[in-house]
Amino acid sequence: MEHILENLFESVSKARILRLLVRNADQRFSLEQIASRSQVRKPAVRRELQKMMKYGLAEERTISVEVKRKNSQKSRTRTERVYGVDLKFPLLRELQDLVTKASVAPHDKLLRQIKGIGKIKLAVISGVFTQSENSRTDLLIVGDGIQKRKLDRFLADAESELGKPIQHTVMETDEFQYRMDMYDRFLRDILEYSHEKIINRFNL
Repeated sequence: MEHILENLFESVSKARILRLLVRNADQRFSLEQIASRSQVRKPAVRRELQKMMKYGLAEERTISVEVKRKNSQKSRTRTERVYGVDLKFPLLRELQDLVTKASVAPHDKLLRQIKGIGKIKLAVISGVFTQSENSRTDLLIVGDGIQKRKLDRFLADAESELGKPIQHTVMETDEFQYRMDMYDRFLRDILEYSHEKIINRFNL
């Protein structure tokens, strides 16, 4: 499934924007939000949105936004253009199924990226990574010396590829072992329900 959308739609940018809009069909985003979350430059976002609107997949709306004035308690109203999926698009359900199935992150890439953020003892994926419902978290990382900048970069990259926010939990080894010894309900739920371990130094 890796890269199937990029191959079908002939563009990484288009695939990332499509994932974001289709997997969040009930939301509307500004041009800046789409560019930030998909990690695609604004000119490319604008170009792809125009194509999607032409074919009836996306729509543009104008909303009113309250903006506070600098050094003042007063605010002013301005209009902003936002974009999202046109819910009347006839093939929306089929497209949502395709995007969801094609948005499974390859394990080898996840493993390589997660290993690079610190001394990782355990990495568990669920939820948005595995298309499983009712997960307590999408990603559990346990380790020491975790570099926040590298973690943030990894999460931003993964979210741009998946088209969904990633609910993540990070713990140091001592905290994890203490909570496991205390039969912590949060950890037990993660490990007892549907999940995949891509790093497991604890032999759980």
